[in-house]
Amino acid sequence: MAIVVDINTFAMVFDSANKNHAEFAPVKSWIENREGFLLFGGTKYKKELFQSYRTVRLVRQLRDAGSAIEISSEAVDAIELEVRKAVEGTNCNDPHIIALLAASNCSLLCSHDKESYPFIKCKSYFPKGSPKVRIYSGKRNVKLLQRCNGENIRNAVL
Repeated sequence: MAIVVDINTFAMVFDSANKNHAEFAPVKSWIENREGFLLFGGTKYKKELFQSYRTVRLVRQLRDAGSAIEISSEAVDAIELEVRKAVEGTNCNDPHIIALLAASNCSLLCSHDKESYPFIKCKSYFPKGSPKVRIYSGKRNVKLLQRCNGENIRNAVL
């Protein structure tokens, strides 16, 4: 199974010194133990993600270990344009996250942005047949972290 980690929780997941790390440490362990893997991609997501050298190095290490997969930025960006049009006039600030989830056919998001949850859960922003997105927002959601079972990540966008 795969997960998209929203930028707002990236430090909470991967930085053991972060005050909220205990709530998100299971995600880090799940990825590092190769029970699941991190998905990343899209111009905006990568721009936000790679603002620090430390994060670039971490993602590269995860990718080299087979624990992170980059989704085609072209595919994510194309879907993001559609989502931006659909959410125009709303307070949705994460069309790039919706696009990454949609392009990868991923059903799991790690986020701490409660304002984005209604948009993430709205199926109308996703292509027909996309799985329902579940949100890991703390230890109470640890059951969402299931072992890899060959989740269908669209080969066309890898």
